[in-house]
Amino acid sequence: MQDNIVTLINKYLSREATEDEKMRLSRWLEESEENRRFYSLFAANCSLHKTITSPDLNSDLESMMMRLHARIDEADAQRPRFPRKAFAWAMSAAAAVALLVLAIGNFWRPQQTAPVEPPMELASNLTENTVHIVLDDGTQVYLHPGASIRYNVSTIAGRREVRLSGDAYFDVTRDEARPFVVRTPNIGVRVLGTSFSVSGADDVSQVVLERGAVRILSPEGSSMVTLSPNQKATFKTLTGDIRVEPVYATAFVTDKYRLVAMSDVTVKQITAKLSDIFGKRISCSGGDEDKRYNLAFLKTDSLEDVLSIVEYLTGAQCNIL
Repeated sequence: MQDNIVTLINKYLSREATEDEKMRLSRWLEESEENRRFYSLFAANCSLHKTITSPDLNSDLESMMMRLHARIDEADAQRPRFPRKAFAWAMSAAAAVALLVLAIGNFWRPQQTAPVEPPMELASNLTENTVHIVLDDGTQVYLHPGASIRYNVSTIAGRREVRLSGDAYFDVTRDEARPFVVRTPNIGVRVLGTSFSVSGADDVSQVVLERGAVRILSPEGSSMVTLSPNQKATFKTLTGDIRVEPVYATAFVTDKYRLVAMSDVTVKQITAKLSDIFGKRISCSGGDEDKRYNLAFLKTDSLEDVLSIVEYLTGAQCNIL
């Protein structure tokens, strides 16, 4: 059964699922919180693995940056309209328990706003732990306790937009045609595909960039600064000042959002790390011992769920001893 579900999820994430397969997956997600948790963890790691292992990721950074800025500048001149979208049924188990449910539905329902505003969906973290959700475009969002987002990332929208209150970490699915915008009460963050953390308060906003590039916009929409990886920008509303300083982004994100991330590691290294974290002996056999992988999960995820993802990514067979 697990193999069939993995195949079904993979087809959905690859946009190859039929309508019947989408309905089967939807029913499976409705069955339990554990099912939704597994889906969320699976989707997050597939997205991370695909992004970081892309052969084009580091091929020509300068050229990529120039294209990114050109695309952002072009998007600035556009005023897209956001059509109404259907609810999204793919979400994690943690989100199912922790998010504020607006009305009866599968998992989500569009939130009506004033007529002049685009229709947005709402997700809130009312727990004391980080909550992980997956947006319709595949973007991974980790909501800090007390944080909430209103968003529209519909595939038929001209722009992907998120309005953030509180703190959140984003791993944005790259889309050359549709820049991703995160708005706080006092700044905007515009990207195409990258991972970064945003703290959105009324008086101070902070952006920490882990991978890719982001452009920080003023409340009026003008460009203030572009960040490179391992940089932090702090904007003070009262003075209008922005400060950029170096930061070890991976450690910052791990500490703040209780994320565990492994990059460029072998199956043996993954097994050793997981044994240390969970305090259990683990054995993995099979797979390519020399191949390297990337893995990310919340510290609140179960060892069984994490090993399921390891098995899928590596082809190894893992057991808890």
